[in-house]
Amino acid sequence: MDIKAIAHLGRFREIVSTLVKYGFDDIVDRMEIPGSKYLKRISFHDIHLSTWERIRLVLEELDPAFIKCGQILSQRADILPKDLLFELRKLQDDVPPEDFPDIKKVIEDSFNVPLETIFSQFDETPLAAASLAQVHKARLSETGQKIPTGQEVAVKVQRPGIIHTIKNDMDLLEKIAVRLDGRIESLKVYNLPELVQRIRKLMLQELDFNREMRTMQVVKKMIEKQEGVLVPETYPDYCNNYVITMELARGSKMKDLDIASLKNRATMAKRGLALSLRQVLEQGFFHADPHPGNFLIDEDENMILLDWGMVGRLTDRVRYELIDLISAVVDNDVEIVTEILLSFTIGQKKIHMDILENEVLEVISLFTRMPIKEVNLGQLLLELTSILRSHGRILTTDLAIMIKAIITAEGTARLLYPDLDVIGEAEPLVKRLGKRRFSASNFIKAVQRNIRYFSRFQHEFPRQALAIVNKLDKGDLAIRFRHENLEGLQSTLERVINRLVVGIITGTLFLGSSMIILADAGPKLWGYPTLGLIGFTVGLFLSLRLLMAMIKSRRG
Repeated sequence: MDIKAIAHLGRFREIVSTLVKYGFDDIVDRMEIPGSKYLKRISFHDIHLSTWERIRLVLEELDPAFIKCGQILSQRADILPKDLLFELRKLQDDVPPEDFPDIKKVIEDSFNVPLETIFSQFDETPLAAASLAQVHKARLSETGQKIPTGQEVAVKVQRPGIIHTIKNDMDLLEKIAVRLDGRIESLKVYNLPELVQRIRKLMLQELDFNREMRTMQVVKKMIEKQEGVLVPETYPDYCNNYVITMELARGSKMKDLDIASLKNRATMAKRGLALSLRQVLEQGFFHADPHPGNFLIDEDENMILLDWGMVGRLTDRVRYELIDLISAVVDNDVEIVTEILLSFTIGQKKIHMDILENEVLEVISLFTRMPIKEVNLGQLLLELTSILRSHGRILTTDLAIMIKAIITAEGTARLLYPDLDVIGEAEPLVKRLGKRRFSASNFIKAVQRNIRYFSRFQHEFPRQALAIVNKLDKGDLAIRFRHENLEGLQSTLERVINRLVVGIITGTLFLGSSMIILADAGPKLWGYPTLGLIGFTVGLFLSLRLLMAMIKSRRG
């Protein structure tokens, strides 16, 4: 369905009318919407409002999908101006609650039983109401079987019809994004259609309450040995796609507390920061928005983490590169920093490496001259990636969320304890993960993985090369090429690939053995790590055999 086909729809006209109302006539004009000229009669311009303020007002008026969209975009500090981020972070999640009969219907329809069958008591006034859901205090029915009867719980319930609303609004927003992406050259770097699709996916994931329940269970298990940090227990028998029933967390939100009254502020700050850094660098599974509103502090000064609807995930490769990036920044290695940063980004624009490296050097130089206690790791990463934006490159979504999570976690920790040494707290973790990365077990896994890869490569490449030669021979490609001795060519290719594979494996063995010896890990033989000596021996044998084969081939 194109823009002309949906221009008559009521919600679409409401969106366009709101844009015009707040002075975004130029955007409406760029979309070339039929009949849009008649909407300009309602336009007004308040000279006291900035462009960023008007964007926030548009989103607030188009609630709820657009508010949530703005909140998600507020995490993209890598692509949005600071003034716009400041306005987007004003978007409040506290909205008028749904009428209780509507909430009751959602619960009863999702469980297919009367409310009283599950809950003996259910407070009609919610503890909190957000744009997508609201939370009520309740008590499980005395007929409960798998958990204590009469247990007090918090029940998170989706707003009625919110999934349908989100899908419709995001469909319309995607049409608008496609229209603008093709008509405003300066917006192409952001790839608006793909950005909208990613936001849509994040919002629908957040509305999958079964997913959030499983996330809470996973995180609870991950942190069960970490003192002073808690995640509420969930009760799967009373959860589904629309309802989460969890342990009632008792405490006060950190943002509402008198921080000075807390006795163990430094310890709490270190625990919270350590939790976020471990999630990002070690586990690759982290809370996307650890701000003070998502932390409760109980009477024992334990921190209770809430709202696990949105989490970030990082692969092992990305986590290791993050560790390398931090080390390269500390070592002032501009080339490595730039290389890793580029691997984190997407974009088609050609990079002028000399200019980029000079700009990266300037940021790193400022960082190295700052007192350690004033260093903000997340802000440093943000400034580095902001440089890339000016060169037409933007971060992938998970990495952008990761940087925002680190910035927020640092801000929350320093709210508790302003003198927190972030680098000092992160250093032991980075060293431990670096040592684990080059452990004997990880090295063996890497070698096995590379052998499997090169084995497939050795098997597939001759066949694929032969297929290409056959196509050339048949004239299926633009260049014609004929060869009478394809069998001989295949044999030659196999020998070349075999030697290439042996050479790569040999190099990998020498490199890995050197790392093992430097790490001084594992059992010893003659004072050196046994695994490292074995690797050197095997590598030396393979290299000599390869050399002899090459000499023999030349003589033949």
